[in-house]
Amino acid sequence: MKEKPHLIIITGTSRGIGAAMTRELLQPGNRLVCVSRSRNADLEESAASSGMTVSWHQQDLSQSDAAAGWLRGVLDDMDAPLASATLILNAGIVEPIGPVTVLEESTLLPHLLTNLITPMTMTAAFIAATERFACLRKVLAISSGSGRNPFPNLSAYSVGKAGLDMFMRSVSSEYAQAPAERAVRAVALAPGAVDTGMHATLRNAKSHHMQRFRDRKDSGMLISSDNVARQIVDYLARPDFGSTVVDDIRNV
Repeated sequence: MKEKPHLIIITGTSRGIGAAMTRELLQPGNRLVCVSRSRNADLEESAASSGMTVSWHQQDLSQSDAAAGWLRGVLDDMDAPLASATLILNAGIVEPIGPVTVLEESTLLPHLLTNLITPMTMTAAFIAATERFACLRKVLAISSGSGRNPFPNLSAYSVGKAGLDMFMRSVSSEYAQAPAERAVRAVALAPGAVDTGMHATLRNAKSHHMQRFRDRKDSGMLISSDNVARQIVDYLARPDFGSTVVDDIRNV
């Protein structure tokens, strides 16, 4: 009998941690659905050569209802039974960077839609649409220490990540007593200081508050996307995944 696949949906797969996680998850038994605003030709070529079942989708994740509707459509079209279903909420943006006095609706709305509201609506769509599979479901939100400790000039980013942490707590509490066939395990995981394009944006920002990020780069304190992706994938596979809802990969 053919083994049931593990469905894994990942957002923000075109670069950084998302692209690295996708490479790590190109393993037999996994069925990947990757969504991002832009394409990564090298990653798609690697996936094709691996012989894995991977589907690629371009989606503007600042369009919350459209992203949730897309996900419902993808899941409704699936008819094969699943061993498990996982949603990895990795996509995010860091701008606007600056003091609270420069915050405006025109920059706040796209930020909070991408970093908080779309993850919430996609999680809602994911949980509702996977109910019929009667399998273990996991939601992993890539969070940040900035959502747990305020940092000057990053108020929008901190608020979005703090909201994501609380949303994972809410999901976990709602399904704490669910039977095994309806279980949902949710985690908000901070990956630590990673050498990504987002970190480069922080280092290049014209603010003396960003010197901390420049110092981390100069002192070799950053870890690579590949290294943290391996740690995250291992964390996702842990049998106790979900026992600590708000976690940090550096605590493992």
